[in-house]
Amino acid sequence: MCGRFESKKIDKAVVEMFHQKKLKIELDREIEKRAEEDIRPTQKILGVLKQKDNYLITKVNWGIKFSDESPLIFNSRIETIKEKKYWKTLFEKYKCLVPMTGFYEWKKEGAEKTKYKIYLPEIEIFFVPAIYHQDKEKNIFASLITTTPNKFIKPIHHRMPIIFDFDEAVKFLNDDADKNLERCIPYPDKKKMEMELA
Repeated sequence: MCGRFESKKIDKAVVEMFHQKKLKIELDREIEKRAEEDIRPTQKILGVLKQKDNYLITKVNWGIKFSDESPLIFNSRIETIKEKKYWKTLFEKYKCLVPMTGFYEWKKEGAEKTKYKIYLPEIEIFFVPAIYHQDKEKNIFASLITTTPNKFIKPIHHRMPIIFDFDEAVKFLNDDADKNLERCIPYPDKKKMEMELA
């Protein structure tokens, strides 16, 4: 996790979330209003960054490459962020959010793997925290933050994305690293998650 996710018709809805809370936003002209049913690493995805007093909603590239020779890092473990100074610095200074409507996992059933879409029945759009890197050409590359699975995800996969509702997501962009490390935990078991064949 997370190697695929869904971001279906959310551009306008995310903008409206910020408007409802009377938060200042800036829209990048690259924003395209389209549905994405099955997003994969290296594709452009919607990202939300904090820039001074504004929230920038823009397109970012899914996956960080620090050089042509380095591997593509499309997920970052919260454990690594806690343990390694370099990654914790990225977490503090270069954080963003990726809105989603669901993500995909493959459950092993006998000799076969079955693809499921996992979603939150009570929250249509949720946010996954990420760290990002900006190159010399100002291109932004993001890596989603993952953690250990909750009880719902554990039978399917050994990792899961960290999941925030809108209010927690905004706090993540404004709080310091120590508060955010405490916030980055598996999605609570008492909250509903569902899955369906994809």
